[in-house]
Amino acid sequence: MSQELESIYDQYMSNLQKGLPNVDPNLVHRVMYLERKLSSEYIQEPQVILTIEYKSDVDMNRKLYDLREKFSLEAENTNKHNVLFAMSRMKLDKIKQIASDEDIVKLSGKASPIIRS
Repeated sequence: MSQELESIYDQYMSNLQKGLPNVDPNLVHRVMYLERKLSSEYIQEPQVILTIEYKSDVDMNRKLYDLREKFSLEAENTNKHNVLFAMSRMKLDKIKQIASDEDIVKLSGKASPIIRS
């Protein structure tokens, strides 16, 4: 890849990181791409699986409850004390709302146009 294109890409990823500092910029990029790709489809929200890392002193039962009730996500504990998994069809606005929780250290994940089993 040319140096010029890599520089443009690096700047783009840096801007995404600045826009949502605790969210993986690769996830942000993928969700934006899928939102545009699915805009003319019957189901317009990508299927997103989130890995949410919280500060170590957080009440994880409360966070699990909030993800389920406030955001209507399927959510579950992981084998790590301060990490939860959550999934649903969602757009970037919803990810931004979830990421606004001050207790979140990092939010990462995967996005797909379809549900896979």
